Amino acid sequence: MAVATSGKSQPTLFFSAGEASGDAYVHALASRLKFADMHGVGSVKSQSAGVQLVANSGDWGALGIFEALKVYPRVRRGFVAAKKFLSTHKPGIFIPIDYGYMNVKLGKYAKAHGWKVVYFIPPGSWRRNKQGSDLPTFTDAIITPFSWSADLLNQAGANAHWFGHPLKQMVRENSAQSAERSGIAILPGSRKHEIENNLPVIHQVVKYWDLPLRFGVAANVNIKNLESEWKSLGGRDADFSHETHSMLLQSQAGIICSGTATLESAICDCPCVVMYRGSKMMEIEYRIRKPKFDYISLPNILLDQGLLPEMIQWDATPENLKKNLEPLLSETPDREAQIKGFQKLNEILGPDDALDRSVELIQQISQS
Repeated sequence: MAVATSGKSQPTLFFSAGEASGDAYVHALASRLKFADMHGVGSVKSQSAGVQLVANSGDWGALGIFEALKVYPRVRRGFVAAKKFLSTHKPGIFIPIDYGYMNVKLGKYAKAHGWKVVYFIPPGSWRRNKQGSDLPTFTDAIITPFSWSADLLNQAGANAHWFGHPLKQMVRENSAQSAERSGIAILPGSRKHEIENNLPVIHQVVKYWDLPLRFGVAANVNIKNLESEWKSLGGRDADFSHETHSMLLQSQAGIICSGTATLESAICDCPCVVMYRGSKMMEIEYRIRKPKFDYISLPNILLDQGLLPEMIQWDATPENLKKNLEPLLSETPDREAQIKGFQKLNEILGPDDALDRSVELIQQISQS
């Protein structure tokens, strides 16, 4: 839905997305707004919606201290480029998306230079006990995907809005439900180190079944490179597509790298197992830091129950993945339990027009 301005000229929009999921949200917003002057930090999806990039964040994704240090120089250069734009152009609307490590700093900088700040999906919005305490100090509005996040932020003095989770509208609009599901959807991750560590294990798992394989490939990942890596492992024929929602809607079950993709799988009613394999350095870091968490996948976190089987690092063996995936490939109690859980999750995620309502709010702010 494109929204036309009336009367006043359009301000500059500046988006900032540090990872693949944020880049997809930029595309969803920018393609609806269609302002004449849109710039930002993003990747291929942002560009395809008409956003002129001052920095490409397609290879910024990292998890853990060691991997973050490897991408830090690129992130730093992007941060400096964004600050330069914000300080040298006429103030408009700055729209940061998640990626709090950089975007909170940029948000404060933009506000100090006269920009209106609309934070779309604030960092840690899934937490039910707290939200970013400094967000109200530099934002003109916050659009959050969870109702409790809006409540907590408003109590802290923010102008926060909950319209539902934008992924629901993205799935509804970009895909068609398959009449009959078959085979396995594979979403191996959007970060380079995730794919490198997950793919060999996935190859060992799927060889147990002669079923269709569908790779849902993040937009920042080159399909030909992923195909080549898969074939180098001896992987059998599979479909590869950036249309991840279509891959999920066609498949009976999925093997999903932890992240936003787990929520996409749930919205697409595709039961799945969740895996995450890291490098040896990440494993050492994990053993030293010993982080405490109950779940790693968004559906489990939001439902506060172990609905999806999760296998992390040394537990993500081919044998464990096979054991947990097999019951999901036929009509079993395990599969039925996930489908029922997805129905409950659907209620938590709210309406399916969040993007339209977010665009309306941004449009209102642009004219104020």
